[in-house]
Amino acid sequence: MHYTVSTNTLRTAFNDLNATIIDSSDGVVIFRRHCSLMGKADAMTELFLKKFQETSPFVRIDEKPRISIKTSLPTDFERYELVDISISDAMLKKNSGSFVAVFKVGDREKKLYFAYEMNAKVMVFKAKHNLLNGKILTNDDYESVWESLDALPNRVITNEIPQNAVIKNGVKEGQILTDFHLDIKKMLSRKASIKALLKEEGLVIEVQATLLEDGNIGDVVKIRTEQGKILSAKILSPYEVIILE
Repeated sequence: MHYTVSTNTLRTAFNDLNATIIDSSDGVVIFRRHCSLMGKADAMTELFLKKFQETSPFVRIDEKPRISIKTSLPTDFERYELVDISISDAMLKKNSGSFVAVFKVGDREKKLYFAYEMNAKVMVFKAKHNLLNGKILTNDDYESVWESLDALPNRVITNEIPQNAVIKNGVKEGQILTDFHLDIKKMLSRKASIKALLKEEGLVIEVQATLLEDGNIGDVVKIRTEQGKILSAKILSPYEVIILE
């Protein structure tokens, strides 16, 4: 918990004691109250870290978070038994915020709000140079860097760049890559020739066909046979589909 005090108030208090002080502040002094939360600080910190990293496994927290109270603790807080901690999705993207701790008190549950501060970072990807629309990404186009959790844009890409990623919205040198910038190129492209299998009364008939849309293995797409029929088919491999109707 923080306490903000005007230096005029402090100066008056020292003057009343006939004490001389040198004021090098900007007019305000902030006091931070150190609180062990009645012996529960370590347990809450460990559970907070566990919960945070279970939900955001790619976040690196360099130091233990600093946990403080948002309101006065109950007078019988020593009786409270920590059960769980809940961190909202919004707080998972911030280096400071609040969370809810759940305690057991006798046969009842009690929820209290606490504040936290920490120094967390996540590995992201920055463009090494300007990337134009339609560019298929390679390892030479980006570098991985650790960035503060508070500095990340929305929909940031973490952990790894998807395979067959293509730039759909131009990226400037040094810009952090997000889902907004990328599209995923399908394994098979529209107009590609492919072998289509038709199962009929225990027989498997092969016909040549043309894909009418892009797709990956497992996708159901439309194809056109050499006879001009348009059918639905499931992609089995880069070379084969099976006709579904």
